[in-house]
Amino acid sequence: LYAMSGPAFEPEATIALPTAKIAVMGPEAAVNAVFANKIAAIDDEAERHEFVLEQRRIYEEDVDLLRLASELVIDAVVDWGDLRSEIVRRLERAAGKTREFSDRRHGVPPV
Repeated sequence: LYAMSGPAFEPEATIALPTAKIAVMGPEAAVNAVFANKIAAIDDEAERHEFVLEQRRIYEEDVDLLRLASELVIDAVVDWGDLRSEIVRRLERAAGKTREFSDRRHGVPPV
């Protein structure tokens, strides 16, 4: 989320389509990354499979779009048909906004 207008960047708004998935990675990759050692330690294949499925289910619940919207991470979930008018409305509202920036800039030196 922080790579794409997360709260730390203080965006004017974060809107999402109903099909949006907001997570660092998909459930398969996340579960494999976080639980790799635990998954490897489960000898029974059926038990290992059930563990992975349960962890994926928990992960999917944690990144539920409507839950994130209810926690104010997303300002609005907008249907496809309303997207253009929603963007126009938000741009019109932001057009007269005065923004102040610091004179101090920090470059990013080559690594």
